[in-house]
Amino acid sequence: MCRIKRALYGLKQAPNAWYTKIDSYLIGLGCTKSEADEKLYHILAEGKLLIIFIYVDELILIGDE
Repeated sequence: MCRIKRALYGLKQAPNAWYTKIDSYLIGLGCTKSEADEKLYHILAEGKLLIIFIYVDELILIGDE
């Protein structure tokens, strides 16, 4: 007998579960949430700025270099 785990895709809770997981991961890395937009994060590491924006299920990364 095989037990199949149900994927998140296709479920109504999928976007919320994905956002919760990526949010905790980014906060764990030391990113700071923007006060203007809850899906905008930034981190300053070694004098370089990295801006991360979450759009639906994709990450948009913008940095100094």
